[in-house]
Amino acid sequence: MSVPTSTGRLGVTVTPRRPGFDFEGLEYEVPRAWHPAGIGPTAFLETLSAIAPVVEGFFIADARRLLPRIADEAPRAEVDAFLRQEAAHASMHAAFNRVLIRWDVPVDAAADSVLRWLAIVDWTSSDLRSAVAMAGEHFLGEIGNVILSRPELLDGVDPRIAQLFRWHGFEEVEHKAVLFDAFHAARGHGFYTYAVRIAGLWIAVVLVALALPSVSYRILASAGAARDLHAGRGLLRFVFGRGGMLRGRWRAIAAYHRPDFHPWRYLDNRRLLSEFRDTIVHPAWEVRAR
Repeated sequence: MSVPTSTGRLGVTVTPRRPGFDFEGLEYEVPRAWHPAGIGPTAFLETLSAIAPVVEGFFIADARRLLPRIADEAPRAEVDAFLRQEAAHASMHAAFNRVLIRWDVPVDAAADSVLRWLAIVDWTSSDLRSAVAMAGEHFLGEIGNVILSRPELLDGVDPRIAQLFRWHGFEEVEHKAVLFDAFHAARGHGFYTYAVRIAGLWIAVVLVALALPSVSYRILASAGAARDLHAGRGLLRFVFGRGGMLRGRWRAIAAYHRPDFHPWRYLDNRRLLSEFRDTIVHPAWEVRAR
């Protein structure tokens, strides 16, 4: 009999969904600075969307690489559901990014820069690459938790855009432990896997520290706000201010160093999934299991 995954034991099911959001004509219906707090927060959220297809592709490639090394049925099924969720994330953000391109947002340049940085990781060992992906999913799970727990961050945003980020955040929380469990199902536990996990964490920290500021600056520049102090302060307040997107995320980095770390043990936020399931995800979006 297959042993349930950590996510399954908690009563959480990683569920593939295909929302089919329609952003056609959005650029004519919302202002260029579509976040009520201005172009700063707008640029940060657009950064997350611009790099999403590339980052999701990185996670998908790693999960596919891990899958043949996992023998048990339950984690294999969960990885398959994860793959389908990530493919939907990439597709829906690509659709939104087409609107950004019509606003002259440098989406392709942003994606190319992230691809170049990730190419460095491809030169490392397979296990270290998995560790970088695993840490990246930990960060995205944290961002998903912020989006769900601080809904005021998206207050006043056009419902189509807000729905994209809230759905994505919901699923990042839902599948936050999948790569972690898959890696350890493939490689076991011990000093080696711990050392690789921590090395992957710090590579991921460096990549995030490179990508988010540089892409945000490019987007501000494309909107003519690169030297706008008000825009810069708005971005920093949205990201690091009280209740900001990345406020206090150092705790997630510190906790990751614990030998007994696990995404659900560090933060059991099933309550958020239960609370927002009826308002953020729709049963009609669910994709039938293969």
